[in-house]
Amino acid sequence: MILFSSSVGHWVEHSPNRLRTLLSTIICNRSSVILGSFFWILILSQEDLVEGEAAFVLPKNAVLKGLGFAIAVTFGIVERLSSSGNLISMERDWVVTVAAPAGHPYDLTHLNAVMRRIDLVCKLISPILISIVISALGSIRLGVVFTGLTSLVCIPIEVFSAKRVWNSSSLLQAPRAVPPPQRPSPAETSRSWVARTRQYFHGFEMYFSTTVWIPSVALALLHFNMLTWRATFITYLINVGYSLNTITIARAIGSLFEITSTVITPRGIDYMGKTRHHGPSSLDDEGDESGVGLIAGSQEGSRDVQTLIGLQRFGLWGMSWQLVNTVPVVLSLWAIAAQMEQESLSAFARRMISEQASPNIGWSVILFSFLACSRLGVWVFDLTTQQLTQTLVPQNQRSSFAGTENSVVNIFELLGAGAAIAFPRTEQYKWLATASLLSVLAPPSQLHEV
Repeated sequence: MILFSSSVGHWVEHSPNRLRTLLSTIICNRSSVILGSFFWILILSQEDLVEGEAAFVLPKNAVLKGLGFAIAVTFGIVERLSSSGNLISMERDWVVTVAAPAGHPYDLTHLNAVMRRIDLVCKLISPILISIVISALGSIRLGVVFTGLTSLVCIPIEVFSAKRVWNSSSLLQAPRAVPPPQRPSPAETSRSWVARTRQYFHGFEMYFSTTVWIPSVALALLHFNMLTWRATFITYLINVGYSLNTITIARAIGSLFEITSTVITPRGIDYMGKTRHHGPSSLDDEGDESGVGLIAGSQEGSRDVQTLIGLQRFGLWGMSWQLVNTVPVVLSLWAIAAQMEQESLSAFARRMISEQASPNIGWSVILFSFLACSRLGVWVFDLTTQQLTQTLVPQNQRSSFAGTENSVVNIFELLGAGAAIAFPRTEQYKWLATASLLSVLAPPSQLHEV
């Protein structure tokens, strides 16, 4: 993802036909899931992994298992890249093209919020649904088959939906203005890898030359955060004594706060954009303020200054809200770690044998309640930053910017995974939590200084 995300963005940007680009990402994405599911079935069908009696069983073969795993992982990479291309094409091109002017029912702010709400609801429901299917069928292999069949069924639905939207909009049907290709030098022509390397770093040069790179990097930095519902944090919670049911309920509550952020963000942007709520000022003051805050730069005459100010202010509010709620989360994790250290030998023995001791109820309530509240701020900042990059990055650079942005995001995700590897013990997680607090603290301090 770090190496190829910017190339995906560059490909989307240089594709003149919007429909063909989107359909290509849909077919590639769904096909990779279907083919990946096939190889996972081959792996899980070997006799040492088959659960109970089964009609289809393959003999144990380490070579086939390793080869199938490598191919399945490759299709997983293709799935992520094609998903990235689909998201870039949709969010940075289709949505921006069809959005109504600011203040209308289907303006960019409301379209972004509705799309993010749908995305978060699907992310909440899909793990629950696949768990129910696997539990009902009693087989992981059948769960993999269900995943592949679901992707197969989704192909005609997504293709039909994309064509219907495209046919209903003359703006989408118009060919995109493709930036002229850069002619490589004779030396680069003879060595294609030199041209590709130059193009890769040119994407980063373009990324950091825009006026919105600071909020974009600030958002990417949050992907280092270990206080999110990723596998590392869930494993830690299980190791310190929380049941899977407790974790599932806490995660569901956090998802409700995330979905709530898509409801309040359009209202918050509108409220924060009205200067009368923040002291007396004139329209001239609004124009002056539009060049400070999260971004700096000149404003085009067609840009809605009030919306821009609202994006800046409410985005900074979202980061501040997350910071305020992250502090109690980190304190509770330190308290839980201290509780584990003070646990008597007999209690430790009981926990290891059968009776797993649970952390203090009071600190648990603080941990999960403030963690859920912090998710509200995360997605408020995500939505406001997304709209800033949609409107302030030049049209002929939006897709390339988004591709490079994905590379930056994956860099911080890789750093987070590396930190988890460097501090693997349960009692060391408090230090990862402290580092996460610093990653949350850094963006507001950077944005205040701009």
